[in-house]
Amino acid sequence: MAKRQLVRSLGLAQILMLGIGGTMGAGVFVLTGHAAGLVGPAVLLVFLLAGLQSLPNSLSYAELASSFPIAGGGYAYISKATRGLLPYSVGWVSWFSNIVYGALSAVGAAYSLKIFLPFLPVPLTAAALIAVFVVISLRGSEEAGRIQVLLAGVLLASLVAFVILGLILPGGFSWATFYGGGGFFIHEGLLDNMFVIFQAVTLVNVMFVGYEVIATTAEEAKSPGRNIPIAIMGTIFICAAVYCAVAFVALGTVSAEVMGDSSTPLSDAASRFLGGWGAPLLGLAGMIATLTSLNAALLSAARVSLALSRDGYLPPFLSRIHPRLKTPLPAILISGVFIALAAITGDEVLLSYVSNFGFMYLVFFTNVSVILLRHKFPDHERPFRTPWYPVMPILGCLGIIVVEIFTEPKALVVGIGLIAVGLLVYQLRRPAGRAVEVAAQTVEAAHHEILVPVANPLTAESLIKMAVILGQVREESTLAALSVVKIPGATPLELAQDFLDRQENGRKALLKRVAGCAHEQGVPVRTLLRAARGISSGILGVAEARGGVGLILMGWRGQLSTQRMAGSVVKDVVYGARCDVAVLRDRGVGERDLKRVLVPVGGGPHARLALRLAWDIARAEEGSLTALRILPETGEVDMAVEIDVLRQLVEDVLGGIPKEVTFSLKRRDSVVEGILAESAPAAGREGYDLIAIGASEEWFLRNLLFGAIPDVVAERAPCSVLLVRKHELSPVSWVRRKAKRVRGR
Repeated sequence: MAKRQLVRSLGLAQILMLGIGGTMGAGVFVLTGHAAGLVGPAVLLVFLLAGLQSLPNSLSYAELASSFPIAGGGYAYISKATRGLLPYSVGWVSWFSNIVYGALSAVGAAYSLKIFLPFLPVPLTAAALIAVFVVISLRGSEEAGRIQVLLAGVLLASLVAFVILGLILPGGFSWATFYGGGGFFIHEGLLDNMFVIFQAVTLVNVMFVGYEVIATTAEEAKSPGRNIPIAIMGTIFICAAVYCAVAFVALGTVSAEVMGDSSTPLSDAASRFLGGWGAPLLGLAGMIATLTSLNAALLSAARVSLALSRDGYLPPFLSRIHPRLKTPLPAILISGVFIALAAITGDEVLLSYVSNFGFMYLVFFTNVSVILLRHKFPDHERPFRTPWYPVMPILGCLGIIVVEIFTEPKALVVGIGLIAVGLLVYQLRRPAGRAVEVAAQTVEAAHHEILVPVANPLTAESLIKMAVILGQVREESTLAALSVVKIPGATPLELAQDFLDRQENGRKALLKRVAGCAHEQGVPVRTLLRAARGISSGILGVAEARGGVGLILMGWRGQLSTQRMAGSVVKDVVYGARCDVAVLRDRGVGERDLKRVLVPVGGGPHARLALRLAWDIARAEEGSLTALRILPETGEVDMAVEIDVLRQLVEDVLGGIPKEVTFSLKRRDSVVEGILAESAPAAGREGYDLIAIGASEEWFLRNLLFGAIPDVVAERAPCSVLLVRKHELSPVSWVRRKAKRVRGR
């Protein structure tokens, strides 16, 4: 299956704001106070050291992201450099680091919102915010990029205003407050101060990870060779300058002790020189800031899981890209769920340490991959090259080792545990995948039987031919021809067999004839003669009692009218069967090959089953299949997007796009007229031998067989029609119909 590419829709401003917002948002409002509480005024040195330590790493990312602009960030680069366990572990940790950082951002936003609504519980508020940004991400990276530019712009303006107003307004910065703890260093002895400073560097290091956020979205960047290096370096320098300025003003306004004990340190500082407006204004800015981090972290987490899925380390469905939205929809949803679960803890300090451990693990091997890829692809075009190579990547690795020595022990345990879980998943993924595949095959094999109720001699042979065709491509399939005799109400059921033995042998003769037709085509068929109080109840009873029935295939002759539907055996079976049902409207199946098959394709389960069965028929008959989509005749329609939607649906159902499958888009205001026009012979085009069409949403109504559109198509089509209904549990069917109705409004 071909890898679907993301669309390059992010310009320089959007990439830069993704980096700044993803780097600055959560950290500056949540972690500045904790770092100041640890080291006092020396927090300025902490930010400078963290920025300096991040510089070699950012240079490595600038080279790799501009040279290999693909989704996945550091994982994508190490997987290009080598294969196997190492890139998988890097990708696994990268995914969960972004998840934890997104949770940290959501928790920070929830704390900021409590300034306005103190009664809100932090975990539930964080989960609600995550849900909002999942929806934004689903709408596309361009939409998320616009939101990021807006949020990060407001954030920068707010922090600049905080610094300026804190320096000039009464109640703001004072040197006495800044040095209130006894000097620049607040601990006794050089070693104690350095130990705590490096511990604080480990805490705030996550506030300089914008290069990873930018790299994970590189596949969606315009002019990546130029824009990505500028955005990465700009993020590091802008963030370092802003952090130092904000911490300087905050420590000159409130003491380091107060900041260390507060969940909203900047709001506390702003309230000193802005009065009653200070806390709400900075609370609002803090909420906006942390939301930018959440937005960026969700984008990154989804792209990393997309890359892992592309390489076969995660389930294939995570690499699917929605054809209209051009976003990795399953990856976004799964990542959003994990972010919400991590946010439930509500512990921003632990989340920060865990996130930092994961990012540093990732960045370490990204530095290594710079060296490996220089050797592996020496002639590859590199718009940006890391200066002083290989000194800078090596310095980046050494800096990470030094930082991680001082990490929080709990975070170290969680991080190592995360790597261990990832290694376990790596070892089990192939046997687990095989077990799932075997289980799926077992389930499919357990429902391998095609049950063909026969009663009318005029349709029996066509039905059995269709069953044989469907059974030929399913190696485990067996066929069962069933005839049900309705017994009088006065006859006890235990005497039913005696009743059948006394009846004329017309039904037995029909079953024998049907079995002979199947045997002529080399397919064995089992014949069943059963007695029941009613024909439909007998068919349903046999299907349920046998257990292995996966499809009931029936026939319909005459008009599909409301009057004929009342009390119809076929309708009762379609409505009541606990397996898939197909009904053949025969117009010559017994007299000709089914070389040309037409399938009107929709997105529901019934249309998917129709497509699956149609392809089985086309393969068995060595014919071709046309997938048809009818679009409105009026209004703007992007035909390229629509054909991509159609192709991806076929690819999902069939596992690829066979060469025998063609695609057709027609614009008609009437879906029925569009299908009929396509199916009819025309100048230079043969007609179709069969139309396979799935039930519409009204199939459960008693006056319709498969719904308004399928019924009319079956009534008016110039060829045979196979109407299909996929079995669903009633609650699932109800929820799906309601969701579709809501989307249509």
